[in-house]
Amino acid sequence: MENRYAVRRQDGERFAVIDDQTGLPAASDGRDLVGLDREDAQDIADVLNRGEQSRRNPLV
Repeated sequence: MENRYAVRRQDGERFAVIDDQTGLPAASDGRDLVGLDREDAQDIADVLNRGEQSRRNPLV
């Protein structure tokens, strides 16, 4: 199964978690997951992708 969420570099050393189905930043609690350091962005993307694979929405 292909991952839905991916980490993309923004300006400089900041990263965003992007929903590849929409092309938009993923969001949690009304906040876009942008401006993150690489490790945090990757950890969040991993959690979201595991939730997708188990058919649970970890953002709810």
